[in-house]
Amino acid sequence: MERLFSLDNRLKTCASLVPYGARLVDVGTDHAYLPVWLLKNNRISYAVASDINQKPLDSGRLTAEKYQTENIEFRLGPGLETLSRSDNIDTAVIAGMGGEIIREIIGGSKLAKNLTLILQPMTKSEVLIKYLCDNGFDIITQVCAGTGSKYYTILKVKYTGDVRKKDKSFFYLGKLDLSDETCKKFVQNHIKNLENKSKGDSSLLPLIKELKEKLK
Repeated sequence: MERLFSLDNRLKTCASLVPYGARLVDVGTDHAYLPVWLLKNNRISYAVASDINQKPLDSGRLTAEKYQTENIEFRLGPGLETLSRSDNIDTAVIAGMGGEIIREIIGGSKLAKNLTLILQPMTKSEVLIKYLCDNGFDIITQVCAGTGSKYYTILKVKYTGDVRKKDKSFFYLGKLDLSDETCKKFVQNHIKNLENKSKGDSSLLPLIKELKEKLK
């Protein structure tokens, strides 16, 4: 058998937040790198690799076969809809898609409230964090990862039912450790995007000022 591949920083950070022994679903699995890596490193006990398209599932099956991976199933379908309660899944990774899509996946599933969620939005993380705050999900851990010149945030989330009003800046900062350089760069990208938008919307200027102050 070939030597196991390494995950990039983005997926490695997602993997680091998955509880040991979890029964995992990887939504939008693509090549199934994440669940295969977790299984081969004995980090999880079972995985469902799901995708809305057939081609990524076929690629995922090839990855699993190449690395002789057991305890993984491949299912075609959207979001968390490929699961049933009898699967006893306790953790979901939803990574590599926009924050608005992740929001729709969580909002469209009755199972989401029973799962530990590892969420990695490629864009619109502020939209996702606002949804989580407004709908009783608590951010347990939030970190950032850099891949090349791009920076991403990864959130570990659980449903508590506790809805708390947050300032707008929280949707951009969440629970990030702003002493961490990668987290700082992630927030600086937020600020750049807001500054571009502020050219046509001056109401964003107080938010930009607040975010800059919190980075100091």
